[in-house]
Amino acid sequence: MEIEHFSHPDHPLILINQVLEYSCELVICSGCEGPIWGPGYSCTSCYFFLHKKCAELPREIMRCIHPRHPLHLLPKSPYKGEYGCDRCQKTCKSFVYHCSVCEFDLDIKCAFQPGFFEVDSQAHQFAHKDHPLILNEEQEYHGEGVQCCVCKEPMSGPSYSCTSCNFFLHKKCAELPPEIKQHLHPEHPLRLLPNHDMICDFCNETCYESFLYFCIVCEYNLHIKCAFPPCIDAADQNQRHQFRRLMNPLSLKSISFTCNACGTDGDDSPFWCTMCQLVVHKKCISLPRTLKTELHQHPRIIHTYHPQKRIESINKYCGICCREVDTEYGVYYCPDCDFVAHVDCSGEYGDSATEIVVENEEEQSVTVDDQFNEPSFRVVREIKHGEERIIEEIEHFSHQHNLILTDKVDDDLKCDGCMLPISTPFYSCASCNFFLDKTCIELPRRKKWQYHENQLILSWSRGPHDLFYCNVCRQYFRGLRYKCDVCALWIDVRCFKSLEDSTKHGGHEHPLYLPADRKNILRCNIGGRGLRPWVAADGENIPHCSGCCVSEESKVFLKCVVCDFKLGMKCATLPYRARHEYDDHPLFLTYINANDYQPSCIICEEDRDPKLWFYRCEECDFDAHPECALGKYPYVKLGGVRTCPKHPHPLALVVKTEDYPACDTCGELCDDFALECTDPNCSFIVHRNRKQCFNSLWHINLPS
Repeated sequence: MEIEHFSHPDHPLILINQVLEYSCELVICSGCEGPIWGPGYSCTSCYFFLHKKCAELPREIMRCIHPRHPLHLLPKSPYKGEYGCDRCQKTCKSFVYHCSVCEFDLDIKCAFQPGFFEVDSQAHQFAHKDHPLILNEEQEYHGEGVQCCVCKEPMSGPSYSCTSCNFFLHKKCAELPPEIKQHLHPEHPLRLLPNHDMICDFCNETCYESFLYFCIVCEYNLHIKCAFPPCIDAADQNQRHQFRRLMNPLSLKSISFTCNACGTDGDDSPFWCTMCQLVVHKKCISLPRTLKTELHQHPRIIHTYHPQKRIESINKYCGICCREVDTEYGVYYCPDCDFVAHVDCSGEYGDSATEIVVENEEEQSVTVDDQFNEPSFRVVREIKHGEERIIEEIEHFSHQHNLILTDKVDDDLKCDGCMLPISTPFYSCASCNFFLDKTCIELPRRKKWQYHENQLILSWSRGPHDLFYCNVCRQYFRGLRYKCDVCALWIDVRCFKSLEDSTKHGGHEHPLYLPADRKNILRCNIGGRGLRPWVAADGENIPHCSGCCVSEESKVFLKCVVCDFKLGMKCATLPYRARHEYDDHPLFLTYINANDYQPSCIICEEDRDPKLWFYRCEECDFDAHPECALGKYPYVKLGGVRTCPKHPHPLALVVKTEDYPACDTCGELCDDFALECTDPNCSFIVHRNRKQCFNSLWHINLPS
């Protein structure tokens, strides 16, 4: 075997696995100056030899005798002539481990003396270097006045001793770890070093022990007694931790600490994990590892002490109180999304909204119970490209024909499920004008919602004249909706998809949240009597929306925890893109216009508040109020045609905004939703939202 060694750069060295001789004499190692009796390396061109172990020495080491800097291996003295070893005081001219900052030197023998191996040496090894120490496992009494040379406490129990020097060590002191991580100084590790009557930075007392734990970065000192305080009351294991209660030092009435489990401060006797140095409140030992909560869309959240290691994309705000979360300490998190919550917030809502599930479950992604996984469609045809599965044709419960996957979109198309501009890919009906966005297709037929006790059912009405009123945004719509059969709650899927624990909206720089007190509003109103909890009472103060500056009827709104930004559900669900007949290009929802010197709406020609949201075409310099660009009922698909028993021609759903005709039933003007005859020779029209007018088409006689 041939190598090139830094100490002999001119020629390669050859490994010889036998006793080396040169002129019938044993050769001397150029590294340690000792004779070579076993395998070694030699240079065939000149008189240079190395022990095999000397040739394989590390180029850099750390030693407890010089803990501040690493020592670098040099082939010869860094000074003129020989160097002196700072441990044994001998002079050498061979290999040396050298610190250029401190001009500290160790010869090879001292660098690898037992007790100086790396920083991992034990107290007895470097506390007594002259003679070996003998272990005595018996509970031997050493006599009055005999003290441990490390902790200065009386000797008792198993010990190490040197009979030549009358040197004694407790076994526990001799086996102290050379380096520890301590909750009292979590920034850096602490190393066990000789002590010179230093002051302990925890208890403020002078350290009289021979050694102490020291941080070389911060110069932080810690008593051995304070580093390993006595423990009482062994606690139950939880989350694979063994907790013990720490007794306070006599000089302190309490120990101030920050709990690793919940992130709040404590000033009592903490509990300490003997395996990983975590410090927690007594109450936090029994924290359930997994909670089941209805305040979040996924059914389970998991506790972790280390959010930064466990969660890839950490959300900085609590999903319950919306205050900032310190990711250095324990939280509850959802394995299926970026939801996090303070431990105290989870406990506060635990009485009514959470329950403990089986302990020590495996941490894994948890999906909704099987009974709520029922899809809203049936696969008719699918294709596979490798491992990718593409569903080409489906049967959806909302439509009488099969729907086909489509990847080309017309700018004017809207999804019949949410009535928002459609995006690819989507599903369409080849026989009629019906479209469903992929996000609406994937909505489950039954849903356990985090804000509502009873399950919600995805519903659809095929009647083209049917209208519904969303209880969240307080707007008419016609499309997919979730409903509760217990309290008759109706939610447009557009609002349903917007009501998450946190959402990022293009109109604001910070995440928006549904405040915790707003979540209770959406709870089940069993019986459906009285004022619905999500409707504002007369005189109740509802914050003004930052998008439209209007205080809405609904109590449901989104809020920013960083600033005073609030968003009503009408503005929160506005489509980002819209179309209007006055402009050939799409209009985009805009939150500011730098050139807005004389803001006005092109459609209604009235002034526009420059601080409020509007729709704009940059190419045409076209600006419009949201209500002007979208129309009065943007989420109702007009033009649906149906035949009624009391009229011979089909009737279409329309909205009358001008030239109001008189209703053929009541005689009053139709200035809103109406059903109008499609026959150009017939002028029949009736109110849609007046029960008497609408029911007259179906032979329904209401009592007078």
